[in-house]
Amino acid sequence: MQHRLVLKKKKVKRTAYDLLTNDSGEELPLMEEYLISPKALTESMQEAWSMRNGGKAAPDNITVDNLWLIPSDIHLSGAEIELSHKIGRETRLREALLPIIDKFDYIIIDTPPSLGLLSINAMCAANWVMVPVQAEYYALEGFSMLMNSIKMIQRRINRNLKIFGVAMTMVDARSKLSRHVCDQVNTKMPKKLFKTTIRRLVKVAEAPWSGAPTVLLNKPTNSGAGAGSLEYWTLAKEFHQRVAAMRREFGVNEQPRLLLDRNR
Repeated sequence: MQHRLVLKKKKVKRTAYDLLTNDSGEELPLMEEYLISPKALTESMQEAWSMRNGGKAAPDNITVDNLWLIPSDIHLSGAEIELSHKIGRETRLREALLPIIDKFDYIIIDTPPSLGLLSINAMCAANWVMVPVQAEYYALEGFSMLMNSIKMIQRRINRNLKIFGVAMTMVDARSKLSRHVCDQVNTKMPKKLFKTTIRRLVKVAEAPWSGAPTVLLNKPTNSGAGAGSLEYWTLAKEFHQRVAAMRREFGVNEQPRLLLDRNR
């Protein structure tokens, strides 16, 4: 799911573009100057919802408590050109995130639907890749290309990179093509495919226009407006269960960092 937040300029000191194109060679103050706090995110979502709904007060459920965000803007679209002649262009994101890597339970890096330098930076910085695949023909073709790119990055740049899972999105069970794509992905990676699928739902598509993510705006239900919210929450639960199983397998017993330090 994608959702766009419009943050006031006074709340944004630095963006992802500044992070990737930094040439100072020094440790970046990510927590102080780059990360947007949960409080600022909540205010921005509530403002966006209010603007979309005639100035009404935003519902109480449009809030986030434990999410920090490195913001982006239109300048990021030109980062690949800017990075093309810079030293260490593939590993800049990994180097920038090192100071905060142990401060969070999860660091999620969203990437564009391409195999350029932005995606390569993300895969160099990550230990795991979660791949959303639309149940469409061209998405299946792109999936095969992505798998080849991951193998190349594993071999040449990041030997720790592994595929965490594959999630099918925009699924239409009535469509033969949609069912065929799901079957093909399941054949290629049966152990990595999540059981939860995200259907093609109008309410999910309308979420950015509404001013809040569907998982916050709509109460999870089996049908109606909350169906998409339920599917995403179910996918998140399956994701968490898979992480918990891996932790048990490798003997990792540490507590979540947010429980260890609630005042961060």
